[in-house]
Amino acid sequence: MKETRFIAQNKEMWLESETLLTEPSKDPEKLSNLFTQVVDDLSYSRTYYKNRSVRVYLNNIAREYFSIIYSHEKQKKNRFRLFWLDELPQIILYSRKQLLISLFVFLLSAAMGVFSSMKDPQFASTILGDRYVSMTKENIKKGDPMAVYKSGHQVDMFLGITLNNLLVAFRVYVFGIFMSIGTLAILLYNGIMVGCFQFFFIERGLFAQSALSIWLHGTLEISSIILAGGAGLTLGSGLLFPGTYSRLQAFQLSAIRSLKLMLGITPIFVLAAIIESFLTRYTEVPDFVKLFLILLSAVGIIGYFVVYPWVKAQKGFDAPLAEVKIAPADVEPVFFDRIKNNAEMIKDAFLFYKQHGNAMLSRIVTISLGMTVANLLAAEPESAVREIRGGWKYFFDDLFFALNMPSLIFIFINTLGSTLIMHRVFRMIDRDAKNSSESSLKLKPLLQTMLIMAALYTALYAGVWGVVLILFTFIFFFLFAFTQLTEDRYLPQSISSGWDLATSNFGQVIGLQFILLLMTYSFLLILAAPLLYINITVLQWNFAKSDVWSKGIVHFVEVFIKIFAFNLILPIFAACSAYLYFSLREVLDAGHLKKSIALVGTSSSRHSRK
Repeated sequence: MKETRFIAQNKEMWLESETLLTEPSKDPEKLSNLFTQVVDDLSYSRTYYKNRSVRVYLNNIAREYFSIIYSHEKQKKNRFRLFWLDELPQIILYSRKQLLISLFVFLLSAAMGVFSSMKDPQFASTILGDRYVSMTKENIKKGDPMAVYKSGHQVDMFLGITLNNLLVAFRVYVFGIFMSIGTLAILLYNGIMVGCFQFFFIERGLFAQSALSIWLHGTLEISSIILAGGAGLTLGSGLLFPGTYSRLQAFQLSAIRSLKLMLGITPIFVLAAIIESFLTRYTEVPDFVKLFLILLSAVGIIGYFVVYPWVKAQKGFDAPLAEVKIAPADVEPVFFDRIKNNAEMIKDAFLFYKQHGNAMLSRIVTISLGMTVANLLAAEPESAVREIRGGWKYFFDDLFFALNMPSLIFIFINTLGSTLIMHRVFRMIDRDAKNSSESSLKLKPLLQTMLIMAALYTALYAGVWGVVLILFTFIFFFLFAFTQLTEDRYLPQSISSGWDLATSNFGQVIGLQFILLLMTYSFLLILAAPLLYINITVLQWNFAKSDVWSKGIVHFVEVFIKIFAFNLILPIFAACSAYLYFSLREVLDAGHLKKSIALVGTSSSRHSRK
């Protein structure tokens, strides 16, 4: 073939390759295909046009593509630094209006708390509680008004305070889904409480002593709540102001940005808990040391969340915010041969839910009703209620529904219900990945999935350490379950294969698990809590408190809503685990990449670009 004809035949593709190099966001599939085609043409030109400029031209394009593709590992190593120094400041700048609104609402509500306390002497007891007010008055009489910070072991205080602060922050954040009204309401309450709390000491002539102790940790703690409020308002802004997107698309974008903002706030809560647990208790520390730490905390918050994003914007950010692409079409295809980040896998999981929601909802309702009836028949109602209300299980009850002491019947009921939901999701995704029709139900993968879920629930009911173990390892259970189904292996082989996959990108696996935990708590907080207590209140309005049968109805509704809410998110867990499997498989085996490389120089490669 003459050189002129070779150039004329392929110049459009080469121009497309050059154009892609200049684009800030590059489609991985398109990048891979064009790279294969350019390398193919370069190989041809080296054979037939050794001393021609076309060979040099194609070699330059191929070198740039090679640099982009194989710089992924370097970018991955720098991702942590880029998040804190570039991406998060951009998100802060993007959310500056919401953050200012959050600050204004909190300051206004704190002023309302001070004003209300000045006008009503009983207001402090109403907001802070009679018990706390009485205890603080006793401490003041003893000459140690800050004694509350000295009670309890330091490590226990740190764990308890960290958990409480995180729960408050995520409650402020997640209630932004209610058109931002929920976030504003919680900010209002917390601001009033802070204003009332501070004025309680002011009117007793203890302003300096209390402020230096309270704001030692409060500077970071309150700042984090305000920042969480900004994240919640950012979350709700997608629903309120969709712009040119559909409301659902705008909400997806705002949810991703706000969640990243929340992840950036989390370390501040941990630092605030360390200060409150280990430093605030030492009230005899000189005042200038406390003041220095308060000012240092304030400078750190203002410097990073106000000054640094503005300075960075003036100089220019290293890279624009990477958005998850949202297709304009109603149905977006899911690719099983690509390496994906966690945001893409979660997006695919929600697309799966959207496409199969009707079929899954009927199954979830039926299974939830069966689990509710079985649990209530197997448990003694009074002991179940006592178990729910008391001890450490109070927090985990909304998540795991441990209705009684560990027993085989409860493990079996919950294992069977979860298995039926998750196994159905696994089969549907496996069918889509293999592009096959609906297959008949196979007993071996069903029983093995049930065995894995039984191990999960057994650890869950074993006690607090079992719960902690599950919270940090549940993604591995689900990954093993899907591995044995899609690879049609026995369980020991599947666990070995699944572990090899997980260790190929361990950081991503742990990151996905953390995101799913946050999503789970947020979802149950939204769905279970408001829906549960509204329904119970309405029911109680219609029944006398002395009616035994009405108490049974109320208890049935309570248990059903909790189980139904938990079962609603199981398909997300299952889908994310399945999509994680395919991404990790590509990382480990590079099957799609090897297939693309094998096409270089073949007729299939030539035909693919015509």
